[in-house]
Parts: sequence; structure tokens; C-alpha cells
Amino acid sequence: MSLSGSKGLLTDATRQLQTRWSDTRNAWRDHKATEFEDLYLTDLSTAVNTALRVIDELDHLLQKIHADCE
Repeated sequence: MSLSGSKGLLTDATRQLQTRWSDTRNAWRDHKATEFEDLYLTDLSTAVNTALRVIDELDHLLQKIHADCE
């Protein structure tokens, strides 16, 4: 799988998770829901954005390596 394909899958999976969490959060409104959100989801967006930037950097590096080898 290409890096751009991986980036797309990660982006789509993150969007699906956010949508499903929003639906779940409408029904799950206790302390444990807040705890779950704080423990697992709060920093997820930042981590995914960091991963997407790294994927872009790797893609550019691999393109440069490929061009240099030609």
C-alpha cells in the first residue's frame, strides 16, 4: 500500500471514529464516558495530525530518493 493510501485510510478511519463517538456520546452521558473521552480520544486528533504530517514528509523523502536514483 502506498503512503497516500495509508494516509487516506487513516483520515477516513479517524472521521468514522469521530462520527461514531459523537453518536455514542449522545446516549452515554455519565462520568465513565467523560473518563473514556479524556483517556483515549482527547489527544487522538493531535496524534493523527502528527502522523499525517510524518506520512507527508516520508512521501516527499521517498519521491526524492526515487528521483535521485533515476
